[in-house]
Amino acid sequence: MASLGRNALLDVKAIEDADIVELRLDLVEGNPLEILKVVRRATSLPIIATNRPSSEGGQFQGSEQERILVLQNASDYADYVDIELRTESRDDLLDSIDKPAIVSHHDFFRTPPREELRSILKEISGTRAEIAKIAVTPSRLKDNLLILDFLLEAEMSLCMIAMGKLGKHLRALSPIYGSVLTYGYISQPTAPGQMSVSELSQAINLLI
Repeated sequence: MASLGRNALLDVKAIEDADIVELRLDLVEGNPLEILKVVRRATSLPIIATNRPSSEGGQFQGSEQERILVLQNASDYADYVDIELRTESRDDLLDSIDKPAIVSHHDFFRTPPREELRSILKEISGTRAEIAKIAVTPSRLKDNLLILDFLLEAEMSLCMIAMGKLGKHLRALSPIYGSVLTYGYISQPTAPGQMSVSELSQAINLLI
């Protein structure tokens, strides 16, 4: 997957190694919906609309109500909408869109223990999510083993991301263990430890 940020209109021309596009509406410069429309016209690849708040590592500057409204409007042009598990009025937002939802949770400080991960996934599975996304931060290499094992036991479609330097290699390994999505960037990372789409594609091709 290619994750597009500030240079979305330029980057959309260089996504040949991706099979899906995430547009980070909180990072683009200009009207996010107008940029989404341009990206929609420029590619036939599926698009994920994401609008991260600062609490989840994003840069959206408006109110929570404004952020939610952007996501609602974005659902008219995107194929998937990423909604954070802790979003205010999350279930109302899920009910208001008619596109498949990715319900996500991010921990930028640690890798929670297995039982906590199970609790997070159970909570996501109780929503209208088609895909669960859990992004965590390994503080030791052993955390990566927990992440891979957790992928193997998941009973719903799960994207598992290991952020930061210690988890960087898992962006290529996690699809082998069942992660339904993995993220790379075009011109600059949109999350800690991301590889470029071309690096990620090459690494995955070497492994499978």
